[in-house]
Amino acid sequence: MRSQLARHVLRRLLASEASVALPPAFLLPRPTFRVYPVRTRVARSVQRRTFFNLFQKPPRALKQLDSEPGYETLLQFRAAETDSVRPPPLAELIGAWREFFAYKTRHGRVVNSTQAECAHRALLYLSSQSADERGWLLSDDDLRIAMECLLKPPRDHFKNHVELSKAIYAELQRRGTNEAKDFYALVAALSQYGKALEARDLVWDYFRNMRDKEPDVVRLRHFMPVFRGLAKEDREPELLDFFTRAKLAGIEFDPTLHGIITTFFAQRNNVGETKHWFNKPITRDLPPAPQTYYEILRFALRNNQQEWAMEIYQNLISRLESGNLRTSKPCWDTSFQWAVLLLGKGIDHVEHMINVAFEHTRDNPNYQPNIGTMNALIKIAIEKDDPYLAERFIALSKKFGFEPNYKTYMLQLEYRIRANDLDGAYAAYQSLQDLDETTRDKELPILNSFIRALCAAPSPNYERVLDVTSYLEQRRVTLEPETVVSICMAFLKNDETYEVIDTLSLHTVHYSIAERSMVRKAFVQYCLDKNNSTARVWDAYALLRQFFPEVEIEHRVAIMDAFFDRRRADMATHVFGHMRAHGNPKIRPTLETYVRFMEGIGRCPDEESMRTVHNMLKMDTTIQPNTLLYNALMIGYAACDLPYRALDFWKEITTSPEGPSYATLEIVFRAYEVTPDGDGLANELWEKIKRMEIEVPENVYTAYVVTTAAHGHLTDAKTLLEDMDNVVGKRPDLHNLGLVFNVLPSQELKDEFESWAKEEYPRAWEALRKKYGRRRNEDGLAVFKLRRPWKA
Repeated sequence: MRSQLARHVLRRLLASEASVALPPAFLLPRPTFRVYPVRTRVARSVQRRTFFNLFQKPPRALKQLDSEPGYETLLQFRAAETDSVRPPPLAELIGAWREFFAYKTRHGRVVNSTQAECAHRALLYLSSQSADERGWLLSDDDLRIAMECLLKPPRDHFKNHVELSKAIYAELQRRGTNEAKDFYALVAALSQYGKALEARDLVWDYFRNMRDKEPDVVRLRHFMPVFRGLAKEDREPELLDFFTRAKLAGIEFDPTLHGIITTFFAQRNNVGETKHWFNKPITRDLPPAPQTYYEILRFALRNNQQEWAMEIYQNLISRLESGNLRTSKPCWDTSFQWAVLLLGKGIDHVEHMINVAFEHTRDNPNYQPNIGTMNALIKIAIEKDDPYLAERFIALSKKFGFEPNYKTYMLQLEYRIRANDLDGAYAAYQSLQDLDETTRDKELPILNSFIRALCAAPSPNYERVLDVTSYLEQRRVTLEPETVVSICMAFLKNDETYEVIDTLSLHTVHYSIAERSMVRKAFVQYCLDKNNSTARVWDAYALLRQFFPEVEIEHRVAIMDAFFDRRRADMATHVFGHMRAHGNPKIRPTLETYVRFMEGIGRCPDEESMRTVHNMLKMDTTIQPNTLLYNALMIGYAACDLPYRALDFWKEITTSPEGPSYATLEIVFRAYEVTPDGDGLANELWEKIKRMEIEVPENVYTAYVVTTAAHGHLTDAKTLLEDMDNVVGKRPDLHNLGLVFNVLPSQELKDEFESWAKEEYPRAWEALRKKYGRRRNEDGLAVFKLRRPWKA
């Protein structure tokens, strides 16, 4: 990561006490000079000191940037390492490590991949210090806290989490202070991050080496993460082989292991193996885990195994009513779910079953149905995509007197979002808002999807969007990148720039490079969307440049081109200037970027903008002019009606070792087209081309014909068109005829040419008339709506 990430994103904190309405560091003013008019836009009122201001609201304050403690120092260290400059002092770096991971632990936040990379590099640096400096070492607890934080999976790639976990355990091993819990954390990290085979080998080595040092129950505990990892990575042979070896080592086939292997085959619709492993006896005759029952039911419905599932259900009911499962609440809850999904029973039957469960467990209140039972049934209704059934389960819950909890409202929110009932979903959200409970990670996707649904509505309710986002921000929740994109796009369309700034400043600082890329690309696409107004696109670009200084040069060039297409050369010049002033050399303009700009000037002539960038070019020592660049400069000056200056670059080309290209010849003919004495110069050049017997392509020949016509030599232009087949090997087409017609300097010549073209090339002229309509140019003459782009 380049140092500008820390410099631009983390150091520029918002100042809530600022006296201006919007700090210029976060929103560039739109260019004040406009060459081409755009839609009228209402400006923000200017603040003035008056007596009546005493009764007005204070200026809108921006939210403070919620930077995680210690992260800026870790970023500075990574940037210093990349740039080979002096890193922060050891004491500061160690303090930053402790603050950062203590904050992550306290608030339950995920360590993203970029943060893991910075921490990994910092740990390697600290571990490499000399013995004299080891007084500044991280403690064992500091390392274990970090290892625990790494077990919460990030939203993007896991590579840096794996490397940091290995480095932490290696450091503990080097110190000789590693414990069984440290090895378990390493195995868990490897297993869940795609390194299950490596974890398996480590577990076997550990199992053998610690035979006389740890009891079997401790050593066997490390097997379970490996089982999960092999199943997650779809490694069937390795999973079965590991089970065989683990069984010989003494591991018990408990409900957890039974569930992992059974679910593995059920999710892959392997009927034979699923039945085999589900029917395999569990240690101490324990029942399968509730999640295993749920997966088996889904498997049976997918694979037409209802009869086999019915046998399981009947056995479960038998054991519940008269066997050893009478007091097993998870099994009672499972029976209700199976009745709905497998048997298709309605609300009345489920109510009867719950009453039966109350009867059988009346002596054990802790095992009786409760709100958790109803939550599981609501989840089944969501699985069936039946919001009406879910509402009936909510009503049944109230009938039994069960008090809804946080999970109940989250499920209610989920199925109402799916039903596109946003009013009902908001009511559920308001109910859970009243509960004083910590927002759980596994429930955050639902709230994120709710925000996205609110933003995607045809007429978004912005107050509700702000309500939900504020609720999550108060709980220090980082929104998903997709949600941030939805919020920003919705508020940009409503000209709520403050809310976009708040959203970006509060959340993007916690994102990894990959997550930032998602938001960044969305802003780029917004800037390139022709349906958005120019004013809004400029606001979006200003925010993009400020919050994402790492925007790639190709995206910046695309935005520059988009402003040219909008007839705003001034804005395109600002975009170019921002590239030119960027601190990262990789983002500064290349020769091709200068060429693209001048081609844009060809589409949208503006002398001031063109001269501004040409002056930048003169001061740019990294650019070595060549024919391509001189072609572009000719385009810029010719398009701005400065043909003689353009021809100066033609002279540079003719005296250069590289010499002219075919594009050069086309451009110089077009420059002659707007030069007062260009007809004579064009004829001289054409005669020279003929003497040198250069093969002439169509675009060069057409440029010469058009130049001849532009100076009023219609007879010569017609002769050239008639001879076109002999020179370039094809007859004039509709584009050739249209370009000649457009440049003729009087209506009389246009009428004469039209009559001649209808007679000589009737099909081409008719195609031209049908494909391109006509308009009046600035001189009041008829021209076809035919584009004639410049290309260097």
